[in-house]
Amino acid sequence: MTAPPDARAERFIRELAELKIPDPAAARATLWLRLGGGLMAAGLVLGMLAFPLAHATDNSLAQGDALAIGLGGIAATVVGGALFLRYSLTGFLRFWLARQSYDLDRLGETLAPPAPAPAPAHQGEPRHGVTPHPGPAPR
Repeated sequence: MTAPPDARAERFIRELAELKIPDPAAARATLWLRLGGGLMAAGLVLGMLAFPLAHATDNSLAQGDALAIGLGGIAATVVGGALFLRYSLTGFLRFWLARQSYDLDRLGETLAPPAPAPAPAHQGEPRHGVTPHPGPAPR
């Protein structure tokens, strides 16, 4: 007999709380996620601004400044993308790992029969599977 879906969901939530997995929507992670998204957007804007600045003049000093702005935009986009990807995947993978652990636990409960209680070992007989230590080897 299987448990109703509501009981399973409640058990999953309770076991998540027991694992003490931090909430993926924590304030610090959200801050880094937004910072990564902002850096990506700012880098794209800087890159789009640098192109017309570099082509609008014949002055090599102004073109050099525009190229530096463009390279800064590329760097900001790459760093922002890495931050965004790291913090967005962290929340997803944390939940996925907890869910995988829960599903494997449920599978183990359904596949394995309950273990019988161990019988008490007698004083004079060795326990099953355990051989007595013969002592030191003769020289």
